[in-house]
Amino acid sequence: MFSGYKLMQHTADTGIIAQGADLSAAFAFAASGLFSLITDTSTLQQDKAVSLAFSSDSYENLLVKWLNELIYIFDTHQMVFGRFEVAVSPDFRLSATCFGQKITADTVLHHYVKAATYHLLKVKKISGGYKLQVVLDI
Repeated sequence: MFSGYKLMQHTADTGIIAQGADLSAAFAFAASGLFSLITDTSTLQQDKAVSLAFSSDSYENLLVKWLNELIYIFDTHQMVFGRFEVAVSPDFRLSATCFGQKITADTVLHHYVKAATYHLLKVKKISGGYKLQVVLDI
């Protein structure tokens, strides 16, 4: 099993497949995949931290809510993130601290991601951890 994320092509959109030893790691890798589409996360200063906490009624809905919340913060607060400390609980709660920076004139932006979608959405327990799949509307 690989641990991390990879991008998948899907007609006019792009998807992320993220795998981790547990749901928390897989959700963090999904967020890393999202921001890798937006900018080069290896160059970020990570001098700002944003904490988030919310719940949902399923892991699938929690994943979409998580990624869409990150997109909302990118859109409204002009922030990009490169590191995520995520905790996902069995009762569909997520708490996270996201580390990144405000967008500056030097921040190179690659793709504008509009939303995480429910198309082909999967959260699956696999041998050695969890596998997530989500399609992003770009």
